[in-house]
Amino acid sequence: MKPHPTPRPLLLTLGLLLAPAASAQTDFVALHPCAIVGEKDKAKVQDHQALCATEIARGDIQLVPSDLVRAFLDKEPKKSCAPAKKPAECLGRLATATQASRAVLITLDPGQLTRVSGLVVNPRGEVVDQKSIQIRSRGQPQAELIRTAITRLREQLNLVPLKVTPLVEQPPLPPLVATTPPPAQETTPLVPAPLAEAPTASAPPPAVGVSQSASSDGRTWKTPVAYASAGAGVVALGLSGFFAISGNNAMVESNKPYANNRYPPQSELANISQLRQQATTQRILAGVSAGVGAALVGTGVYLWLHDRKAPPAPGVAALSVGPGGVSVLGVLP
Repeated sequence: MKPHPTPRPLLLTLGLLLAPAASAQTDFVALHPCAIVGEKDKAKVQDHQALCATEIARGDIQLVPSDLVRAFLDKEPKKSCAPAKKPAECLGRLATATQASRAVLITLDPGQLTRVSGLVVNPRGEVVDQKSIQIRSRGQPQAELIRTAITRLREQLNLVPLKVTPLVEQPPLPPLVATTPPPAQETTPLVPAPLAEAPTASAPPPAVGVSQSASSDGRTWKTPVAYASAGAGVVALGLSGFFAISGNNAMVESNKPYANNRYPPQSELANISQLRQQATTQRILAGVSAGVGAALVGTGVYLWLHDRKAPPAPGVAALSVGPGGVSVLGVLP
């Protein structure tokens, strides 16, 4: 089973914006082999340890390959951190040796009253979290009882450090260009012509209407910037959907070896860890791309709406010439 390759051309589209967020999500957990208490049958001990490791790995946790953990324990005096007087110090050295952010030791005491406890330590040997639960059997098989107890413990333990997604600062908008209003049109005063002597009064001629309309409104730089921003936002939203689907496919592939309560061989653990790391990275890329796309689309809509101008109302002027004088009627917009 080979992991799906990461689409490098698409990753380069977000470049420097997404690289810091992806690099911050590489925390691994070094899982110490589960310590089984009160069981002397080696076959059952191995079965309990495999079941314990399988249930811990079901969560969205990136585990250090087991061969690296075993290589460290082989150098310890008792080949384990469980019987040590200060297990936290041993687990801290395990986290440091495997370059993990946490080292975890699960202690299981099977029986009618199954007890399970967890110890989480950072590379400095400091206890990050420690919890213990117990479940009484109600007739269910021992394997199901152990699986339920470890699942509840895993949900309560602080196995990975909290991650704070960095805020993506939006680039400042370009300064608004102050547009000067068009100069007012100068009107030439109407000078009445000398009146000729008229023998008889005649009806005044119809008024001559002169309509004046305001200049057509033009758009500024905001309109092309709005189109470009909205287009880039749509592309970023499309990338977000692609990353989300790709990350989900990688997580589904990593869970297949655990189907039907199976435990994968040691040779596949590194491949499973790589698939889960890829799924986590793709989910982060999808979230950041969705945020960037929404911000770009919103900026484009905002600029486009604020670049629209209401058409000015036309003004009307009327001139009337008669034998008794001249009159001018004006209606301002």
